[in-house]
Formats: sequence, C-alpha cells, structure tokens
Amino acid sequence: MTGQAIREFAPAKVNLSLNVGPLQADGYHPVDSLVVFADWGDVIFAEPAPEGLHLSVSGAHAAALESEAENLVLKAAYALRAAAGRPELSARIVLEKALPVAAGLGGGSADAAATLRALCHLWELDFGARQLAEIGSVLGSDVPACVYSRPLLMRGRGERVSPLLAWPDLHGVVVNPGVPVATGPVFAAYDKTEPQALVPGAMPIAGHGDAAVTLTAALKNDLQTPAIAMVPEIGTVLDALEGLPGCRVARMSGSGASCFGLFDDEPDARTAADEVAAQNPSWLVQPVKFASALV
Repeated sequence: MTGQAIREFAPAKVNLSLNVGPLQADGYHPVDSLVVFADWGDVIFAEPAPEGLHLSVSGAHAAALESEAENLVLKAAYALRAAAGRPELSARIVLEKALPVAAGLGGGSADAAATLRALCHLWELDFGARQLAEIGSVLGSDVPACVYSRPLLMRGRGERVSPLLAWPDLHGVVVNPGVPVATGPVFAAYDKTEPQALVPGAMPIAGHGDAAVTLTAALKNDLQTPAIAMVPEIGTVLDALEGLPGCRVARMSGSGASCFGLFDDEPDARTAADEVAAQNPSWLVQPVKFASALV
C-alpha cells in the first residue's frame, strides 16, 4: 500500500439523450444514451488506515446522505477489495459532496466509480478501466460509464459502454430546481406509455461543437415527459433555459430533476447561468464544460 493520499474527481454525468425500451424480465429497462461528463462534481479522498474501511462525508450536500446506512462509496470499496481477494486492505475515505442527491446527475454512481479508481491506486492493484467497470456493474447501472468519465454511449442496462472516438468540448449550464426525483416512479410512469423496443442508433461522431450540438438537438430523453407530469418544476426549468439567448438545446438529464442547456461558448454559458440564477435564487445553477473525447 502506498503512503500517499489519493484525490479522485467524480464528475457529474449528464445524459444528452436517453432512449428507454420496455421493462425486461430481469427488472431492468434497456437504454441507449449519449453521455458526457462535466468539470463539476464530487471529490473522493482515500488514504491509508490502520485497519478496516471508513467513510466520512462533507460538503454542500453531505446532509442528504446522513440517513444512508451504507453509501455506494463503501459498497465500491468492499467490492474492489473482494475482487482483489485482499480482505486485509484498509482505507480512510472522505467524500466531498458537491452534487445534489437524486438529481439525475449520476452523483452516487460517480462517487462509486471514483472510489474504485482511487483505491485501485492506493492499494496498487493491477486493474484497468474495463475491469473496474465490470466490478462497478454490480453496484449500479451508471457506474461503468462513470468509471470512464468521458463521452460515451451507454447501452443494455448501462453495462455496455462504448467511448466515443470523436466528440468535442461543449459548454453548458446545469440547473436543478431543488426537488429530488426518485427514479423508480418516473420509469413506472413511462411504462404506462407502452414503450416500443429500442432500435440502436449509430455511434455519434462530431469533430466540432456546432456539429455535436446539432446532433444532440435531434435526440431526446424518453423520460422527460413523464417526469414533468410528476414534477412540474422540471418544465419550469426547461422553459427558463429555452428562453435564454444563445441556448441551442435544453433537455432533462437522466430521470430528472436536473436539466441542461447547451451554448456555443463559455462566455454565453456563464452569462446564461448568471441570468437564471438571478431570476431563480432557490435553484442550483452551474455553468459547466463537458469534456471532449480527448481526455
């Protein structure tokens, strides 16, 4: 074990698109989703400990996790230790929580993935990204994508991950109205629409921002309409984003309630974020850059 503390970033995951198929016999919905990761997120710190696995949580949204008996971070640590066959491995882990909980930003999955990466370094394990993604797949459908934390397609129930070969940086604004949304009820409402079987699309490729935004604009999030019916605040956020000068695309991420708007450049995104925040002081508003495929 190394003696040096490890810091690992856990970026917010945003679904630029989300196509969802009908519920399968295994209890999961097949998905086809274009996913990117922001320069905003949580942070995992891991350092040596005399024995055992210990977790503490700090940050703006730490209180929302106090009631969780076993955080995904600890589950990831135990899963990695089991995969390594090294029950004696120990660590002290700190989760600095900047992302809101139940927000459609993959926060818990990002934390679990960052924990796998951090402890792999701390414990000097010889696991590559593909192996960590396989370990992460038992923790949650979004964890394999979050292990890679780069533009990609998620398919299957999320475990089939295909990193994009060409995708540029994108500039945007992420807005959360402060209303947690449980994923299960949104999917249940979507099931009532009798969804059709998925027809997988082609691998998206874009060499510059305008092409990527145009491609994204032609896509959709199947869960957006049922989510708005359950949580009207999502529609209010989308209306606010769509009304901003320079907003090219406005859409909900995941199962909500967070939404994003895409803009041509960073100044436009920051100006838009300032305007939304000034008009809606109770909302969480964050200008972001979504990293390119060259990460």
